[in-house]
Amino acid sequence: MIHSKLISNGQFYDSLDLEQTKGFEVASMEQSHSDVFLEVDKPGVYQADALITKKKNLMLVVKTADCMPVLITDGEKVGIVHIGWKGLENKIFYKTISKFDISKLKVSIGPHAQKCCYEVKKDLELKFSEHCLKEENKIYLDLTKEIKEYCENNSIELELIVECTIENKKYNSYRRDKTKKRQLSSTWI
Repeated sequence: MIHSKLISNGQFYDSLDLEQTKGFEVASMEQSHSDVFLEVDKPGVYQADALITKKKNLMLVVKTADCMPVLITDGEKVGIVHIGWKGLENKIFYKTISKFDISKLKVSIGPHAQKCCYEVKKDLELKFSEHCLKEENKIYLDLTKEIKEYCENNSIELELIVECTIENKKYNSYRRDKTKKRQLSSTWI
C-alpha cells in the first residue's frame, strides 16, 4: 500500500502531526534536475532526483514548487521522483521505474505547473514539440502528457492531481513568486 502526504508550507516535521512521524526515518534529496535515482535503506539527504526503498518506515520525501512530485509503488517498493522539463528530457521517470515490477506499478502525480500556465520559450517547444500547445502566440508545456500516455498504454494505475501550482496560490510556485518555499510530498511502506 502506498501512503502519501502533500505538505504546502512550513517545515516538514512541523507540518506532520507527531502520530504520523512516530517510528519513521526520513530520506530526502538535494535535487539538481539530474537523472540520478538511488535505492536507499537508510535515512539521510541524498544527491539525487529520485529515491527508491523497500525498507518499512523509511519515509521518502521530494520537494517541489512547480516540478512534478511523482510517487510510485509496486507493492514491494516505493519511490519518489522530482520531474521538471530537464527530468522529462533526461527520462528520469523511465530510469526509476526500471527498478519496479511494471505489471504492479501504481503512479501518483501531485500538484505542479500545468499546461494552462506553464509558459515556455521556443527552445523548449523544439525539444518537446509533442508536449507543447500554442494559444494566442504563447507556448505551454504539458509535463504530464508522456507519463499519462505511458500509464494508459501499459495499464498502469495513475492518480493525477490537476492542481496548478502557478495558478493556485495555496501552493508554492517558483515561476509565479520566485519563492524558496516548497511543497513536500512523501511516501512510505
